[in-house]
Amino acid sequence: MLKKSLAIGLSVVMAAEVLTGCSGGSGTTETKAADTGKTEAASEAATEGGSGEEKTLTVFHYMGQSVKQQGLEKLEEEFKKTHPNITFENIFYNQGTDYFPQLSTALASGEQPDIIMGNPATYPDLIENGYAMDLTDNDVIKNLNVSPEDLNDASANGKVYAVPIDFKASGFFYNVKMFKENGLELPKTLTEFDQLVETLHSKGIDPFIDLYGEGSTGDIETRGIIVPRAVAAGDLDLYEKLMSGEKKLTDYDYMDEALSVWDKRMTYPRMDAMANNQDKALELFVTGQGAMIFTGNWNIGEMLAKSEGTDFEFDFFLPPIDDEGSAKLCTMVDQSFMVNPNSDCAEEAVEFLEYWVTDGALTWSETTMMPLITGESSDKLLPVVKSMAELKANSSISQGIFTKPFNTEFVNAWRKGLISYAESVCTGKPMTHEECLNNIQSLIDDIIAISRK
Repeated sequence: MLKKSLAIGLSVVMAAEVLTGCSGGSGTTETKAADTGKTEAASEAATEGGSGEEKTLTVFHYMGQSVKQQGLEKLEEEFKKTHPNITFENIFYNQGTDYFPQLSTALASGEQPDIIMGNPATYPDLIENGYAMDLTDNDVIKNLNVSPEDLNDASANGKVYAVPIDFKASGFFYNVKMFKENGLELPKTLTEFDQLVETLHSKGIDPFIDLYGEGSTGDIETRGIIVPRAVAAGDLDLYEKLMSGEKKLTDYDYMDEALSVWDKRMTYPRMDAMANNQDKALELFVTGQGAMIFTGNWNIGEMLAKSEGTDFEFDFFLPPIDDEGSAKLCTMVDQSFMVNPNSDCAEEAVEFLEYWVTDGALTWSETTMMPLITGESSDKLLPVVKSMAELKANSSISQGIFTKPFNTEFVNAWRKGLISYAESVCTGKPMTHEECLNNIQSLIDDIIAISRK
């Protein structure tokens, strides 16, 4: 499987990227790598006597938010105080476009990353071909008090292959001042939501800041309907059966329902709906260009940073999916990292990740405003972060409850089809739900056919 994926990755990329890791190499000008100060670290090692051979840990990740990159660098600097022989190189690629092809290229080159971001079951080729260390017996992970479902989200084939750090969930973030000034209440039913949208539109306010230039948006918008419906129906093998070809999308009634609910959120789209990526959409939201934005808690830190020095205030509500109160907060492990066992720095990589989820955990959470998977909290966290953590504890469904998640190829097909649907709606030429689902199914069928050759 990986050989096939590597070949695809190599054909996509113009030239093989050589990544700096424990085995040496040089950085790539096509990546966005954080400079963590190798010269200063070497000086520290010399003055403090060091603790052995100088080594560089390469962290391959898709954390595009600046606050997360800053949080990673802060943790690395703290870790280096007790490990002066260690330096870091952080390699970033966009998850929706370049991440897996570039990861495939890096692994094929022999200059392999030491720490790899991702939920293991999403990248089955890495597991199958021995690029992820089995961490099932790791004592630190065992003592994190993570739920079985969340731990499953960091596992594959019944074994733990990643260190889970925090969780992500999505829904509507809203402009508190705008809601107060217009006497608007948070909707508890789908009918109330429809009324809210109409009221905002009648007042000349854009109800939503759309970001359909971001490939993941359709996925997170529909997930909140599909997941609770699938769990209620006992379809915990939903993704597994779709990937095997045993079931089709149209075999599940809630796929059509998900599109219907999403349709209501695409009422009165802005002209820039298809052009906005996360960064642009967040800028528009924090400057008061619209009342709501559908995104995830991974952007709380970014919204806070972008609104610094202003009176902008935001909060969160869980979007209703019907009039019966069936909505649940759908959560997934977010930052999750695997260790490459082929690395000469595997031991140090494990040690750094262990530090991240223990002594460094609150530093990470307070810097990024991400809620920790363990539930550990701090007074320095925003109320909205704490409330989402409470919602997770009391009324949520973890993606880890499913037997398998979609792997990368299926995720990309799913997202591609949903964004095509969003474009059709936003341009006033909406395809039918049947056309949308058949379009995605065709992409899925192609993946299955290739895998069986």
